[in-house]
Amino acid sequence: MKHTLSFLAIGALAVVLPAQATMYSVNFAGTVYQTVGATGEAVGSTVTGHFDLNSTSGSYSDFTIAGQSVAPGYQSSAVMVPAFTDAIYTAQLSPVSAGGTSNSSFSLDLSSLTFWPSGDTAFTLLTDTTQLTTNLDTVTNPASVFPSTFDYYTANANGTNIVSLAANLTSLAVTRTKHRRAAHLLVGRRWFLRPSPPCLVCPHVPIRMPLAVQFLSTAAAFDLLA
Repeated sequence: MKHTLSFLAIGALAVVLPAQATMYSVNFAGTVYQTVGATGEAVGSTVTGHFDLNSTSGSYSDFTIAGQSVAPGYQSSAVMVPAFTDAIYTAQLSPVSAGGTSNSSFSLDLSSLTFWPSGDTAFTLLTDTTQLTTNLDTVTNPASVFPSTFDYYTANANGTNIVSLAANLTSLAVTRTKHRRAAHLLVGRRWFLRPSPPCLVCPHVPIRMPLAVQFLSTAAAFDLLA
């Protein structure tokens, strides 16, 4: 019996999913204890602040305190100090490192009554509800030694036109959202030769299947000290 060769194409699909990015949306409020320049606030008044922090990039998409925003071009940092007593969240534009004519610094300092757990980072601490409800040092806590604070400072590069405000933290609310971007689709083909009986010589055409990947999002909200 005569045999011929036919081609079999096998399509391979592979989905590559990037790591999830966690966004922390942080709202906080406190009582002003110091002002310099035209802040529009008085000592003893209540002010609020907000930032959105990306755990993957480590950057803030925004940082505001008392209606003021950090200057464009700022650098971001979210660090646990080596002694694990404080977690400090800062967006800063420095004329020393970035050049320019503006100096702008916005910061939130979460201070502990004792020490933050060594297993926590500045990111995971934001949703460690046990620690933030029992170990966060606030000015209203009778055991307070170094209360948590937040502040902003703006000025010209030469140190003139200073406007700054500092407040003791009294409330904190955090919303955590996990995002997964659309997947990457990899399509590959492998070709094989195989003998075929008569009348069965027909090409096998690879079929490309469309792959739809939806934006995935999960959210959890934590209200602390409210």
